[in-house]
Amino acid sequence: MTVTIAKNERVVLISGCSAGGIGHHLALELAAHGCRVFAGVRTLSKAQTLVDNPRIEAVELDITDDASVDAAIAYVLAATGGRIDMLVNNAGVLCAGPAVEAPLAEVQQVFDTNVVGLARLCRAVAPVMMDRRQGTIVNVGSVSGYVATPWVGFYAASKAAVHAYSDSLRMELAPFGVNVVVVAPGSIKSNLVVNHGSLFDNNSRYELARSAIEARAALSQASDSTPADKFARAVVPQMLCSSLSAYITCGTHSAATWFLYYVPPVIRDYIFGRRFGTHQLAKDLQSAASGGGGGACPVSGKKGGSGGGGCPMSGRAASVSCPMSGRATSVSCPIASPAAMWVALAAVVVGGVYTLFKS
Repeated sequence: MTVTIAKNERVVLISGCSAGGIGHHLALELAAHGCRVFAGVRTLSKAQTLVDNPRIEAVELDITDDASVDAAIAYVLAATGGRIDMLVNNAGVLCAGPAVEAPLAEVQQVFDTNVVGLARLCRAVAPVMMDRRQGTIVNVGSVSGYVATPWVGFYAASKAAVHAYSDSLRMELAPFGVNVVVVAPGSIKSNLVVNHGSLFDNNSRYELARSAIEARAALSQASDSTPADKFARAVVPQMLCSSLSAYITCGTHSAATWFLYYVPPVIRDYIFGRRFGTHQLAKDLQSAASGGGGGACPVSGKKGGSGGGGCPMSGRAASVSCPMSGRATSVSCPIASPAAMWVALAAVVVGGVYTLFKS
């Protein structure tokens, strides 16, 4: 089937358009802006709510399969007379849980989908745009690609890879007139969290943090998260703008998370430790081991004193054993010098950023 495309009408291919997700609402919003949208889904039945729109056509597309990608691209090019003006790489999966306990099969799936699958579509579509000397590739990353939080390490790593790949791709395609944009959502209500795998092993060493891990996995579904349709309305005009930004960051927690990228890691670790339960886990583990007691460091969870490791924020000496002699020696914390700098930085940044992140 060949469709008639007006000269000023953009042809857009989007992956991951299952009902309820970000791609679904991006497709609707792009269609509302006059684009001709081909909505990619692994199962066509998942796009039933889109096909009633005369500007949207569902296309079977599994980005982890070469044959599926080739067939989908060939269909769109045949239907539009060889045009794809915008590619939106939206399909993605979540992997939540302690990084050292994540099943490797799930880790493989995350990178096969979020990174390799995205690259597969770029490789298939970019040559068409390069030959026409125009086009835009939009890669959906995440604010987790800016800074990683506990319990979603592999998801964050995959999105950081998307950001880095997009940065390189943007420079490489610029001479051909092709734009590359990263959309980095914050907490967006979608169906992403529904499809995540098991959180941790049956006999996990992180059992005491179960509630914190489950809360982090479901963070995007919190009551203050940005609805996917509102997110789409905010970012689509920026995607279609004649003067494109390299990054479009939008959604609940997005500004605060982006800002934390520039915060010293020791402070960022403290904020995330309090926010996502690793600080509490350290105290719970200490309590379980000692039968109770306080005085733990708010960053490391360790107590001071002989063999305790000391607090990395205090600069106090901690007793450690020399790896050569086995004798105890006293060392001071290197990150606490000069102390005045850290106190001032903590006072200005910790309170403001933590409040912003919680809001």
